[in-house]
Amino acid sequence: MVGAAPLTDEPALQVEALLDGMERLPAQGNLALRVLWMADDPHTALSDLVNAVEGDPVLVARLLRLANSAYSSSHQPIASVERAIVWLGYSTVRTIATVVACGLGDSVPAGFWTHVAATATASQLVAWRFGVDPGEAFAVGLLHDLGRGIFHLADPEGSVGIDRRLERDRQDAATVSPGSTWHHHLDRLELERARFGMTHADAAARVLGAWNLPAGMVTAIAGHHQPLDATTGESVRMLVAAEAMAELALGAWDEPVDSEGGLALLDLDLDRLDVIVRRIRNESADLAAVLTL
Repeated sequence: MVGAAPLTDEPALQVEALLDGMERLPAQGNLALRVLWMADDPHTALSDLVNAVEGDPVLVARLLRLANSAYSSSHQPIASVERAIVWLGYSTVRTIATVVACGLGDSVPAGFWTHVAATATASQLVAWRFGVDPGEAFAVGLLHDLGRGIFHLADPEGSVGIDRRLERDRQDAATVSPGSTWHHHLDRLELERARFGMTHADAAARVLGAWNLPAGMVTAIAGHHQPLDATTGESVRMLVAAEAMAELALGAWDEPVDSEGGLALLDLDLDRLDVIVRRIRNESADLAAVLTL
């Protein structure tokens, strides 16, 4: 494929080096990861979790901003870490700690936070349909494209190059067939394999697995671009449906989204779908604003 393969193995080596470094973070005493594990342990005392969170100023800032955002619907200003944790819940604390541990901030692809916020919001709203806990659904939605952020950190030129290649393809298709809908069901994954030696789903699952996140979450993220079949788990189906809803609400983001299959999984009437779409549009914008801190 023209433009897909790197001139050398350097981009793949850069990604590998970054992934290796992330996998070694637990041995280096990373504070955000400590918070992640503590929040994942039901026996962790609230006071201990508060003390751990307060040791990371970036994590404190993100949690307080999220707790006081329009997204969280808090009616009273929240000024303490303890109140923020109680309001948001351990699952959300764990998810934000994961984002902080990865070092994702402004160094992400254009539209990254908008897309993951929409998918996280959609995941919460459709979780009931698949018997998935809404808190876990939020976490899966927020972290599902972590690999795209990792690729951008390791090789921003290559990451942007793939985005531009797909945009040119879409424009060319629109010129040939005006008004047609163009989806990249395979192209992004093929381009990523050629450039980085793996897909963004593979990269995210590798890091999150190394950090001992729940196996179901890792499996959902690893498989959310795989074809659906009888063996596909409910968390994967939920994420596929959530991405389809996010695309319906905000438009495509050059992801290989199975729009038709995802909407079919929900099996909802048009009125119910419209309600969810409007909530995604309204709520995800507030969440995206918090995540870009």
